[in-house]
Amino acid sequence: MDIKCRRTTCQHNKGQTCCANKVNINLHANCDTYEFSCKNVEDFSKDMFESAPEFANSRHIKDVKLKCGAEKCLFNKDGRCHANGITVIDNNEISACSTFIEDC
Repeated sequence: MDIKCRRTTCQHNKGQTCCANKVNINLHANCDTYEFSCKNVEDFSKDMFESAPEFANSRHIKDVKLKCGAEKCLFNKDGRCHANGITVIDNNEISACSTFIEDC
């Protein structure tokens, strides 16, 4: 139940956890909240539990205004994400919501 961020150049990324007050996922399942920062956060998320469990930060998704414009996402209910948590990844310089699952 948390918001993870693997965009290492986002100013809201604090230890692989998104610390933005509002998160907006757009129609194309991309994060519009991304803001460039010249500091590059190390991406240790692949092995964070094995190497340093104390750095496995989390932030409850209910504490954030999380809007979702991805109309075909299984977790989008009336413009709000109802997933247990989301992860934003760096997909060819685009901040993509990897939690997106197309609702058939």
